[in-house]
Amino acid sequence: MIVALLLAQAASTDAYLDQGRQRWEQVSRQIWEFAETGLQEKRSAAYLEDLLEKEGFKVQRGVGQLPTAFVATAGSGSPVVAVLAEYDALPELSQKAGESSKAPTAAGAPGHGCGHNLLGTAAVAAGVAANRARIERKLPGTIQIFGTPAEEILIGKTFMIMAGAFKDTDAVLSWHPDDNNEIDPGKRTALTATDVEFFGKTSHAAASPWLGRSALDALEVFEHSMALMREHILPTARIHRVIKNGGVVANVIPEYAKLQMWLRDANMSNVEEMIGRMRKAADGAALATETRAKVSVLASVRNPIGNEVLGRLMQKELERVGAPRWDESDVAFAKALQKELGMEQAGMDSAVAPFGRGKGSTASSDIGEVSAAAPLAELRVAARPIGTAAHHWAQTACAAHPTGGKGMLVASKVLAASLVDLLQDPASVQAAKAELAKATKGKPYASPLAADAKPTVF
Repeated sequence: MIVALLLAQAASTDAYLDQGRQRWEQVSRQIWEFAETGLQEKRSAAYLEDLLEKEGFKVQRGVGQLPTAFVATAGSGSPVVAVLAEYDALPELSQKAGESSKAPTAAGAPGHGCGHNLLGTAAVAAGVAANRARIERKLPGTIQIFGTPAEEILIGKTFMIMAGAFKDTDAVLSWHPDDNNEIDPGKRTALTATDVEFFGKTSHAAASPWLGRSALDALEVFEHSMALMREHILPTARIHRVIKNGGVVANVIPEYAKLQMWLRDANMSNVEEMIGRMRKAADGAALATETRAKVSVLASVRNPIGNEVLGRLMQKELERVGAPRWDESDVAFAKALQKELGMEQAGMDSAVAPFGRGKGSTASSDIGEVSAAAPLAELRVAARPIGTAAHHWAQTACAAHPTGGKGMLVASKVLAASLVDLLQDPASVQAAKAELAKATKGKPYASPLAADAKPTVF
């Protein structure tokens, strides 16, 4: 009897989302067309904020020094359950919708190469569906929808936490488009993003080069040192860099050079060890070239603290809803993309993986910071072909294709039903909080950023 009742209750949120499918696909497509990068998501944020206000949510705009962040709230009292929405795009990843070969909408334009138009829309749809169920069933509790900008530069959620946005939140659910369907607490890595700057002395490169001290030389020595270091880091570690400034003209010795470097690994202690070695490399390069080095931390996120209570609750709903149901045209599109990318033409994932299979990942996210402030679990749903990756034009193409829409629908159903489950089961909420307290040994959240830090685009 109880099981039948729970299934019927879940079916009501499913039915609402099925009935509104076209609406949510239009919302997703609009955000896809906005394609605004981190801290620039003005139209995307306003669009979602206005929608939520019309749905009866109280919306706080401009949270945590972030004009494009919001917190939408409905209901009152405990438990306070939340879902995370993201809506930032990536630079230079525009792509025509549903095109299986590279075809930018405009050269150099941004695009949703991580599918955040799907992510944000599914989260909002789930929150709306769960709130309707809360009202219909007269359930106690509060639903929050966090609009979290600038995930791609890993700062939005951290500044929101620092502003106290999550202080009353009991449980947080999240999701991300992927090439599979799973809930795996070990799916993210820790990361620190830095600027490495060198300061030298300018001079005429032909007439008096001996009077100059090249910041570019220092940068090159530093780069070589880091390249050699790659042999001596763990297999789980990754180092990425891009030169932001290497001088202006060849006949003037550069007095300034800047490189941006991101370091990531399975946990923050490993990242911190690499950062220490990186600082030595920068100082050594400066010493060798008689310049000065400066290393600045831009962003830092820990690997998420897994929460089995929330993860298994969402796993139950994922298994109930099932993987997206693909048709022949979806599979044909997927295989065309895979062929274009030179990979096995395996199509789309149609299975639900077992809970916590430990597949691992090299991706990072500021949800790691949220997981230290409140219990959190993250869902993955297939919204792109097997074997393809995010941060690629292929994901942009999928994010405005039926494959992305079908993944988004499944995610919204799982999130909505899970939110309602938590409202109906305060004991699970308390168990999730106890699990986090045990993992953190009761220590309060400590931000990796300075208390006076300001959000900046980098």
